[in-house]
Amino acid sequence: MLRVIFDTNIYGRLAGEQDGPTLEERIRSEKEFIVYGYAPIRQEIRNIPKESKLSQRNRILLLNLYDKITGNHLLPDSIRVNHLAKKYFDYYQRSGGGYSWQSSIKFDFMIVACASIHGLDIIYSADNKTMSNKTAIKTYDHINLKEYIRTPRFLKYEDLVKQFRTQSNL
Repeated sequence: MLRVIFDTNIYGRLAGEQDGPTLEERIRSEKEFIVYGYAPIRQEIRNIPKESKLSQRNRILLLNLYDKITGNHLLPDSIRVNHLAKKYFDYYQRSGGGYSWQSSIKFDFMIVACASIHGLDIIYSADNKTMSNKTAIKTYDHINLKEYIRTPRFLKYEDLVKQFRTQSNL
């Protein structure tokens, strides 16, 4: 069984696919592929501005997609997750990382920390600039090795879509 988490950007990309409803159904119905939710991801979706009817509709669409895909598989936020994310950030900064804690990297590091602490297998992301750049990956591996926890594998959005378009065996 694969235990995975989607970065926030995955939900928007899935919603924009022409065959999005088919992909969603295949993801939800695959018993050997469990997608976990995490409160900061849902909060990022909720933070989509409600300035126009279109953006409000998109926000509701994404929240519904998130809720359907994750079901009742929710991972708790915790002091331990936040502490590990902060360790990632400190090492990332010492390694020459260029983003501040208040940028989107804070949420990226929290997602990776949560997935690492809970032993998830894969993080799917369409974000190569912050979450899965070389410095960040080196950071997770270094800190997780010191913490005696396994770093999940990072796969791209295209890998997810390809997998469920072909409905290959997991």
